[in-house]
Amino acid sequence: MSEIVRARLLDGATDELVKLAFDHILSLPFKTLVNPRSLAQQFSATLNQVAHSEQTETWLRDHIDQLRAQIPEGTLRDHIPDGVIKPIKQAISKPVTPDRDMVGRLIEHGAVESLLRELLVGALQGFASRLKPSVPGSERATSRLKSLKRVSEGMLGGLGAEIERQAEQKAKDFVDSILASVVAQAADDLCDPKKADSYGRFRSHIFDQLLETPLADLNQELNKLDPDTWVTTSAAMAQSLAKRDNIHQEIEDIINYSMTTLGEKTAAEVLDEAGIDDTWRAEAEKQCTVLANDFIATEAFGTWLNTLLTD
Repeated sequence: MSEIVRARLLDGATDELVKLAFDHILSLPFKTLVNPRSLAQQFSATLNQVAHSEQTETWLRDHIDQLRAQIPEGTLRDHIPDGVIKPIKQAISKPVTPDRDMVGRLIEHGAVESLLRELLVGALQGFASRLKPSVPGSERATSRLKSLKRVSEGMLGGLGAEIERQAEQKAKDFVDSILASVVAQAADDLCDPKKADSYGRFRSHIFDQLLETPLADLNQELNKLDPDTWVTTSAAMAQSLAKRDNIHQEIEDIINYSMTTLGEKTAAEVLDEAGIDDTWRAEAEKQCTVLANDFIATEAFGTWLNTLLTD
C-alpha cells in the first residue's frame, strides 16, 4: 500500500499538493504566518549561542581566510548589470542639498582640521618662497650672502634657519587663526544649493571610479585588516547585542510594528500591492515539487509512510 501511495505522489500528486499548499498559505493573513514572540526568542537564543561559541570564531576565521585567498577578476562594472548601474547612478547624482548642521558636525573633526592645516601651511610657505626671487636686488643680495657664507657659513646658516623657522611659525599661527572659519566655509560650500548639481556630478564620478577599480585592488584594500580584526569585531558586536536584557523584546517590537502596517491583508494581497505577479509562483512551486519528490523517493520517507499506513 505504501509503495502505491508513493508511486502516485511521484507520478504527479505532489505537484497538486504543492499547489494546494501555496493556495492555503497565500490566503492567510500575512501576520498569521509569523509568530513575533517565538521568532524573537529564537533569534535572541541563536544570537546568544553564536556570541559565546568558540566554534563561531573558528568558522568566521576559516571563511574569511577563504575569501581573502580568492583573487577576483575584472571590475565591479563587469559583474553588475547595466540596468542596475544606471538607476543607481541617476539617484546619487541628483542635485540634493544636505543639512548644514549635519555636515558641520561631520567635518568639524581633528582629522579634517589637521589635513587643512597642513595644506594651508604648505601653500603659504610655497607662496612665500616663490616671492623671494621677485624682490628687487634679490639676486645681488643672494650673491653677497653666498660670499659671506664662505667667510662665516656657520653664523649665516644659523641666521637663515632662524628666519625660516620664524616664517614657518607665523604661517602656522595665521592658519590656526583662520582654520575654524575655513572649516565652516567648507561646510557652507557643501550645502550651497547653487552647487548641488556640481556635487551630484562629483558623487557620480566617485561611483564610476568605484565601478572601474579592479576587484583585485579592492580586495587588497580589504585585506589590509587582518582576519583576527574581523573576527574579534564581529564577536564583540554579537556579544554586545546578546548582553542586552531586552533584546528579544526589541526584536519582537520590530516584528509587531511590521505586521501592524500590513493589517489583515493576506500574503497574496501584499504581493499584489507590491506589483509582484504570479511568475515567481510557478518557479517556486517547481522547486518545491522537485525537493518534495527527492525526499519522497528516499528510504527514510518510505519507512515512515509504511509505518503510518500500517498503524
